[in-house]
Amino acid sequence: MFVLTFIQRSSSGSVEKLQQALSPLNPRVPFTQTYPDELQGAFESASDAVHAALLAAPDNGFWVGVGVGHLNIPASGDALDDLSIALCDGDALEYSRLAVEQARTGSPARGIAISSAQRFLSDALSGNIRLLYRVCADRTEAEQRVVAPLIPGVRGQQKAVAQALGITTQAVSRALVRARWHEEQAARVLLVDALTRLDVPVDSFSAGSIEL
Repeated sequence: MFVLTFIQRSSSGSVEKLQQALSPLNPRVPFTQTYPDELQGAFESASDAVHAALLAAPDNGFWVGVGVGHLNIPASGDALDDLSIALCDGDALEYSRLAVEQARTGSPARGIAISSAQRFLSDALSGNIRLLYRVCADRTEAEQRVVAPLIPGVRGQQKAVAQALGITTQAVSRALVRARWHEEQAARVLLVDALTRLDVPVDSFSAGSIEL
């Protein structure tokens, strides 16, 4: 399971807007406001977790911690349709808290980090997701408007985005090149695969059995 903790980093980050953006991603545990400046929730899919984490990158509005591990989800929460992270426990929560604190340290601040029982792999993947985070954070508002509606792997989107924004498809193509969107999508593939492998109990494989 992947528990994500978002802590507001500056006034450019809106907790309410981020929560609204995360809800359609169908998290396993809905994102709730655990503190006035903080959101927490969980995903079963590494792909969804990465996508959600990078939603917080624009304008460096949030610190992000991704915790990978076990999460106990009470059946009563699902039954009552009132599930929240406050009802859960497990090491994924602890790792997410550790990761977000790692994200806040350093000079310059790291912005985003991953933590799990496998520290070496977590640190390596933190470096990878940090690069993607910075690529997304450096986009201009115009580039963000072009990138935001795109769904990875779906063909023929550029024309629809161009029509929606009232610009040419050529302008969309140029914006994607400047935004390094194609490179981001290519890099996500390996990161998601490695995170999926990381979401395995430590005692279920021997040291060095995960290949990156």
